Amino acid sequence: MEYRTLGGSGCAVSTLTLGTMTFGDETNEECARAQLDHFVEAGGSLVDTADVYSGGVSEEIIGRWLGKQSATVRDQVVLATKGRFPMGGGPNDAGLSRRHLTGALDASLERLGVDRVDLYQAHAYDPWTPLEETLTFLDDAVHAGKINYVGLSNFTGWQLQRAADVAEFRRLSPPVTLQPQYNLPPRRPTGSGCCPGRRWGAAG
Repeated sequence: MEYRTLGGSGCAVSTLTLGTMTFGDETNEECARAQLDHFVEAGGSLVDTADVYSGGVSEEIIGRWLGKQSATVRDQVVLATKGRFPMGGGPNDAGLSRRHLTGALDASLERLGVDRVDLYQAHAYDPWTPLEETLTFLDDAVHAGKINYVGLSNFTGWQLQRAADVAEFRRLSPPVTLQPQYNLPPRRPTGSGCCPGRRWGAAG
């Protein structure tokens, strides 16, 4: 296994990441645990999930698996999760507002059975919430010891640049990574864009 730094941070991660979007849906818990076991045995470290994956079940599976691992394995795993998409039907149950992310992060930590995640990512751009509000919340979460690094997911180039500029100007914890959608169906990086209706859309 080869390693590199996690974006602009000094945290070392495996060049291969285990994505867990199917855990709890297409992949049952037994198979998910087997994948996690094989991944860390091969030297893998970065495990990526999100609160919306299988309605939180993906995080729960990872949390139960982590809880049965040795301290050595737990220390090896660099844990990443995301928040932004709906986990309920209320008007504040989605988006990148402080109101939503406060509950979303705490719920993710509880499902994962940890006090802190290494990388917490805004799962997609939210045109209804000022970036200052989102980035200030994430900076507060860093200082509170709930997350180590700030990341972005499904942001377009201009959205990423704006977030980086706001963080630098406000002296907030900068985003160290961007996770674009890139897989076999869409063979190019894509972002959420800034268009009406996306607040309640499905995760990418």
